[in-house]
Amino acid sequence: MSPPSVHYSGGAAPIEDGGEEVEFASPPSVHIDHLDANHDDAPLRFCKIDNIVGLASPRGLASRALIAKELHTVSSDEPVSFVEVEGHPSWRKAMEEEMASIEENRTWSLVDLPHGRRAIGLKWVYKVKRDENRAVAKYKARLVVKGYAQRQGIDYDEVFAPVARLDTVRLLIALAAHEGWKVHHMDVKSAFLNGDLKEEVYVEQPAGFISTGNEHKVFKLKKALYGLHQAPRAWNAKLDETLLLFRFRKSPSEHAIYTR
Repeated sequence: MSPPSVHYSGGAAPIEDGGEEVEFASPPSVHIDHLDANHDDAPLRFCKIDNIVGLASPRGLASRALIAKELHTVSSDEPVSFVEVEGHPSWRKAMEEEMASIEENRTWSLVDLPHGRRAIGLKWVYKVKRDENRAVAKYKARLVVKGYAQRQGIDYDEVFAPVARLDTVRLLIALAAHEGWKVHHMDVKSAFLNGDLKEEVYVEQPAGFISTGNEHKVFKLKKALYGLHQAPRAWNAKLDETLLLFRFRKSPSEHAIYTR
């Protein structure tokens, strides 16, 4: 961030941070469409340059020496909003693959929002996967629910899901090594999308895939999406049900271990 690119908000009050007052600036108006306005329901704020490198030199004194290489920033080639990828063929294909996976899994149905209910927003999360040579191997797009907007007792209730402890994993690997067993690793693609929802949850249509003529409608979820508070629990319930169907027995002392 450089001083010319910052638009300072005139009425913003400074806040105290560690005993010192820190002023904030509003986002640059020319780039507002490229920012995620729904940041945990809090407005985005940018520190003034003076709060980062110190106050500018008063008139009459030597000017503050500030060159570009004195500032270090963290950047990424992964977009943070739909506006950034709109029209990009590779990212469009990645989003279409995610939508196809959701539709194939019969995750939702398009309905009118019932009176008194609120639809939760969705957000695209983008990830660039690279190979050992740092070359782009895949563009990955995932549709995530803005779970922070969920209300306990209305949109979800129980959220706990058991997770295998690391010492248990070590024990199983040690046992397999001692007995000469073969160890296989399996990854379930988009695992959380398999969890059945018990609660009645409605979400907005995702950016870039709004149904023409049905813009006012929302999706009623039948299965979980990433970002939902109850998604891990729903997936664990589905996995438990499936393994028991295949005549596995759950360990009474470690609920993440099944034997047959």
